[in-house]
Amino acid sequence: MSCSDDTGKTCPDEAKTGGQAVIEGVMMRSPVQTAVAVRTPDGRILARKLRMSQLTEMGGIWKQPVFRGAATLIDTIRLGMKALNWSAGIAEDSGDENGSDTSGKKGKGNSSGLLSTVTAFALAILLFAWLPLQAAKWILDSSASAEAGRQFTIHLLAGGFRIAAFLLYLGGISLMPDVRRLFTYHGAEHQTIHAWEKGLEPLPERAVEQSPLHQRCGTSFLLLVMLGTIIFYGIFDSLVVLVTGSDPSALVRIIYHLPLIPFVMGISYEFLKLADRHLETSPVARAVTAPGLLLQKMTTRKAGLPEVEVAIASLKVSLGRDPGPGVVLEECPENGGDRA
Repeated sequence: MSCSDDTGKTCPDEAKTGGQAVIEGVMMRSPVQTAVAVRTPDGRILARKLRMSQLTEMGGIWKQPVFRGAATLIDTIRLGMKALNWSAGIAEDSGDENGSDTSGKKGKGNSSGLLSTVTAFALAILLFAWLPLQAAKWILDSSASAEAGRQFTIHLLAGGFRIAAFLLYLGGISLMPDVRRLFTYHGAEHQTIHAWEKGLEPLPERAVEQSPLHQRCGTSFLLLVMLGTIIFYGIFDSLVVLVTGSDPSALVRIIYHLPLIPFVMGISYEFLKLADRHLETSPVARAVTAPGLLLQKMTTRKAGLPEVEVAIASLKVSLGRDPGPGVVLEECPENGGDRA
């Protein structure tokens, strides 16, 4: 199962994998396919391949720099939600002691889940977009901010508020036992990827020894995006002020900022991808990934063998390999569903 020789060099880009933690499990995404595995309360490991049409498979513009970053992010979010829904379904089924029909409950759950998603999105816009911008404009005196040169100051302050709110949010949820458990599987994902990319054997025992921090983590990516918005939106808003001669309100800014988020994310993705290629040779590359690694100290926990075994099962299925004894591989409907 090694993808490198005994020198410890990492895998080439086409062999690199990534993933995310789900409820009592891990989703892994490789160049072959995407899979998810979870551990049930009775100790079994259930695994499933995830099938979904993806932008990155369409080729064309979605394979080009910047656009491929946006496509990767959109595909990852969709696959991640699918994996999370499946793991939640497994947890619900395991918790149903009476074995009763829960189809009605699941139907209601879908409606409440949609409402929760919309509510969470609205709160995210309010707390991480409008409020930081509005607070920055209040502090800097909006009557004097209709100057192109002041836009960077506005976004520097708003970006600081945004990052502070994000850190407070992570610190708050990390106090919850279920979230700490999720962070342990996040660590298991990284530890397994480290061992796999280094070609270490036996994989389970060696993965337990690895660091739960990884440069390609989505947490690092989110932090890079928040930093990128300070520069990109500072430039864009400076141009808006120069052209219109007026200072847009926080709400107006959000309206034209939101469609630009995929572009900012695409640029951030290219920076992270470039840094990953030159980690061993460039201090600049290491500096780019350093803040993300520090942030991961909040979002990962060192995993033990039980969690690593789940991550390895997910990895093997994503690579099209036999997950081994003790792993039950479930069939996934082609068009999916809530449990797919």
